[in-house]
Amino acid sequence: MRVSTFLAAAIIGIFAISCGSVTGEPIELSKACDIANDGKDFQVSGVLAQRGSVFCSNTGGRMECGFDLIEAAGSTNKLRVDIEQGSGANTVDKLERGYKAEDIKIRDNAGNQVALDKDQVKLTGKLSIAPAAPGGQGVCFMQVNKIER
Repeated sequence: MRVSTFLAAAIIGIFAISCGSVTGEPIELSKACDIANDGKDFQVSGVLAQRGSVFCSNTGGRMECGFDLIEAAGSTNKLRVDIEQGSGANTVDKLERGYKAEDIKIRDNAGNQVALDKDQVKLTGKLSIAPAAPGGQGVCFMQVNKIER
């Protein structure tokens, strides 16, 4: 009986640890939007920037706000990233109508604020990629689960 109880506790512990950690294979920002990466978890580094205005929606099942991840400040190479709206780690505060740039509060996995257009971050999440239709534009974005420095 003791062995089976210990074994069950060990399995539950391992399962809990594996569910709590978010990992992704590191990839260069310039290679992230390859169609072979669709639906896979990756880690991409860069600087978070607003896209002119921030659009938030819950079309993916959770309330998320869209930003750009750029290679470095001033870079034109970017990836659209969706960050969950909330008040804890790895989230962005809810933005009220008429917000200003300084109202945008994004927190990393330690709960510390990330400065837009300045702080270098590593984002981990699932990539969604759809190739462009003839005469159209493709889609590539990351649903962010973890923000690290």
